[in-house]
Amino acid sequence: MHMTDVSTPVMPGEPGLRSRKKAKRRDEIIAAARRLFDQQGVDATTMADIAAAAGISPPTVFNYFGSKDGVLIALISEGTTEAREQDRNLHWREGVDLGELLVGFFLRVSLRTLEIADKRVWRYAEAAAIRQPATELAVQYQSVSEALVNVVAEYIADLDIHTRSGGEVSPAFIGRLLHDVWMPCFISLITNEDQGLAEHEAVLQTRIPPLVNLLFDEQSIKSPKRKGQPA
Repeated sequence: MHMTDVSTPVMPGEPGLRSRKKAKRRDEIIAAARRLFDQQGVDATTMADIAAAAGISPPTVFNYFGSKDGVLIALISEGTTEAREQDRNLHWREGVDLGELLVGFFLRVSLRTLEIADKRVWRYAEAAAIRQPATELAVQYQSVSEALVNVVAEYIADLDIHTRSGGEVSPAFIGRLLHDVWMPCFISLITNEDQGLAEHEAVLQTRIPPLVNLLFDEQSIKSPKRKGQPA
């Protein structure tokens, strides 16, 4: 006897709909975790807290992220990736000397970093990376720093600027050098609850322009240009 196939047909677009629902649920979990991390700190927040705030069961959170550190990794890595892409074309300003240009660059980086998560979250991530450097959190945290070094190097490579010595210095070297000057300033910002962005900018002003004055020639400092820009 001929049997009719009574299985439920897969409607066009259903896989895409499921993917969008999963992505939306994932974003909701990260958003709930961000609020809790900001309010009560990472240490005091449990997976059950995150699940309750997102209106789902704890096993669902575990299925998506595996652990609280997994949620934090997603929050940091995805947030910084999005910020880098959104800000990539916002760092250039006409008529600004090179020192001010780079202070503005790193000030925006600091601002966007604190928009992703508050100071307590970054302190937790920084401390965890130092205490347990082999963990996935530490590895991902380091990758965020390396990605920023690459962004700075790309920015430098796009500028038509010259060193005082007249010799060639790789953008990657300068990118890491500038990043390593910024990082202690950022650590000071996140470890001092009373320090705001205005104070942070004042600290950057004492560190970055003097380094720029040592590295680059007067014309590059006074009138930085992007490659391909008319002289």
